[in-house]
Amino acid sequence: MLGFSIQSPVFLGKSSKDSPNDLIAHYDRVELLLDALKSSGVGSIEIRILPRGADEWAYRDLIQTIWDVGLQVTIHGHVAGEHPGSRFAEIYPSMSYVLKHFHKYQDSLTMALHAFDAKTGSEEELHRQTVELLQDWVGMIDAEQLPLRIGIENNRKKSSKVDPGDSIEGVLRIVNEVNSPYVGITWDMGHFYSNLLDVHGLKELPEEPMLDLPPAEFLQKAIHTHIHGMGATGTHNPLTRRNSLPLEHYVSALQQAGYKGKYNLELTMNKFDQDQSLCAHVLDSVRRLQAAALLESTT
Repeated sequence: MLGFSIQSPVFLGKSSKDSPNDLIAHYDRVELLLDALKSSGVGSIEIRILPRGADEWAYRDLIQTIWDVGLQVTIHGHVAGEHPGSRFAEIYPSMSYVLKHFHKYQDSLTMALHAFDAKTGSEEELHRQTVELLQDWVGMIDAEQLPLRIGIENNRKKSSKVDPGDSIEGVLRIVNEVNSPYVGITWDMGHFYSNLLDVHGLKELPEEPMLDLPPAEFLQKAIHTHIHGMGATGTHNPLTRRNSLPLEHYVSALQQAGYKGKYNLELTMNKFDQDQSLCAHVLDSVRRLQAAALLESTT
């Protein structure tokens, strides 16, 4: 199934800093974007991001609209601060509405999640905090028999923060230490490719994409994806240019590893080049992703 991330200001009814509808590809209303995505083959919308302490009421209308038009929901979660409570709806209160109603519209839930990070400090300590938090969450998910799986995301390396999840090895270490069927990996393809280009000292996109892959164990533990291309403004760009991401190579590797999750586009539309309309960039990216997924599933 194809998925598409919509950023939280849209759920909150807020405009972006550049234009009231940049984040919905210059459609007049978010419902028109949802219709266009569904018509193009998208079956799921990801909330990017749903903080645990957010006002769930602010998100309800659009979440319900997504379900009402026949699309599923995935969550991009967030960890910060303390997480008190003995049930998942208590430790992640902004998920209450989703947890109460999702079963009417879909069989299961997926939450993409970053590890704890900080501007300074010990990566080892942040790793420990992340593992301990996930172990607590897994206990609640298991006790409540929630069909919820958490995918730890590989992040882009940044000199401005300490992050135990900014490498393939770091994410694998977290997932292996938690060692639960409820916790897998969100492969962020754009972050992986960005880090790969940095390792090779490349400031411009090569015409022929680099075809390095994460290790087989990483691919086998993937339960979700974030997919975006590289561009002049960095990550989260469209897939319009063929060399923005070795998409077809990545999809093929995932499918050979037995991947059954969603192929989720995670685009930041107010970063796009203006060589064509935002909606054209979005729908061209959807079409490329759909072609890649269908091609590999039939070979």
